[in-house]
Amino acid sequence: MEVPAADKLWRKTQPDPAGIEALAALLLKSQNPVIVAGDDVARSGAAEALVALTEAIGAPVWFEGLRHHAPFPTAHPSYRASLPGDAAQVRKALGEADLVLLFGGPFFEDIWFTPGGHIPKGAAVAQIEEAPERLAFNNRLDAGIVGDLAASFDALVSTLGSRAPHEYKAAAERRNADLADLRAREKEAYRARLEKSWNREPTSMPRVTAELRRGLPDNVVIVDESITASLDLARAFDYRGFGDYFGGRGGGIGQGLAGAIGVKVAMPDRVVVAISGDGSAMYSIQSLWTAAHHRLAIVFVILANREYRILKHNTDVWRQNFQPGTQHPYQQMDLTGPEFDFVHLAAGMGVEAVRIEKADDIAPELAKAVAANRPYLVEIAIEGKR
Repeated sequence: MEVPAADKLWRKTQPDPAGIEALAALLLKSQNPVIVAGDDVARSGAAEALVALTEAIGAPVWFEGLRHHAPFPTAHPSYRASLPGDAAQVRKALGEADLVLLFGGPFFEDIWFTPGGHIPKGAAVAQIEEAPERLAFNNRLDAGIVGDLAASFDALVSTLGSRAPHEYKAAAERRNADLADLRAREKEAYRARLEKSWNREPTSMPRVTAELRRGLPDNVVIVDESITASLDLARAFDYRGFGDYFGGRGGGIGQGLAGAIGVKVAMPDRVVVAISGDGSAMYSIQSLWTAAHHRLAIVFVILANREYRILKHNTDVWRQNFQPGTQHPYQQMDLTGPEFDFVHLAAGMGVEAVRIEKADDIAPELAKAVAANRPYLVEIAIEGKR
């Protein structure tokens, strides 16, 4: 079959003015609004409009825990982090919110069961979605709107601009200032953590992600399956919006290397770097052959700690939540006897590769891999579970 031309379709739906009025009324009563942004904000190109709304109401922005994209610029002072994987921790993260705004996502996908819902007690809930199937699917709503996300955010900003009293705008500015102060303190804490772990051997995850940032260009596209290194990766890189970051939904392992193939085909003019743990990489290691076969200039970064660290972490959580006091050893979670050799694995599939043991070599070797402009694998020895 020949590849058909793309359909020319216009699907945007304008938000109902009555819904905008109702949501604006909730915002004007709120003392502590919180936003949770989903993948559809990025897909629809609504990140810039979300920034304007966020600044108008003085709200922090959280991401879904399992996500494909970065729907809000992560360098913005209002950005917080990705939500954790169980309802109790989500409630804790949302804190003293009296209004939770859900924009463009399924909300919520838990990894662990804990009793209770995700919304703090007494908080109102509002949601905006581009498809009616998502609206009120998992949460009772005090206001729910179907509409184009950017148009809905713009309408809310316009309505608040004309109706919000001076006291509301002043309170929003104070919240924005508090968020900026919190972000500055968090950055300082991260710098201290990075400094403390700088000289550890094998290389610590904070040091690895800092060196990755130093060795990669500003326009890099990150395809992320770093899993247990993902928190450090999120602190090291600033994602501006759609196209800078691709992650995996659903919680399955092995999406990273294969996903990078599709990302590079879709974005041939940008530098694409897939970052994966060694265990995750083995689920779809044949992606290296595909990249070589199609001459796709992808840099594959393998973080090698010779273990399924995420499974060890999950075992710890399971014991803490359901079997406290158990001390059984981790079973079948170490990748040794024999150890993987990703340099030879890559060579066998036609991809040049290098293994890095010293942190000082990470940034220059990454720059070399990018400059090669062909499939290239960089294996980095990192610390194991501590």
